[in-house]
Amino acid sequence: MTSATASPRHNWETDLERYRNRAVSVLEAHLPATAGCTECGDPWPCARACTAELVLEL
Repeated sequence: MTSATASPRHNWETDLERYRNRAVSVLEAHLPATAGCTECGDPWPCARACTAELVLEL
């Protein structure tokens, strides 16, 4: 059964802006170092940095 009232339109731009801001924060923390990522220690480029880069391309 559906509601009698229409739901408000979803604001995708607001979501994208929030994702972009989070991606910038991730890239500020996850930096390359001799032994891998400075934040998580994974080999560089770490998955979090790669994912953040993809988000910024949206």
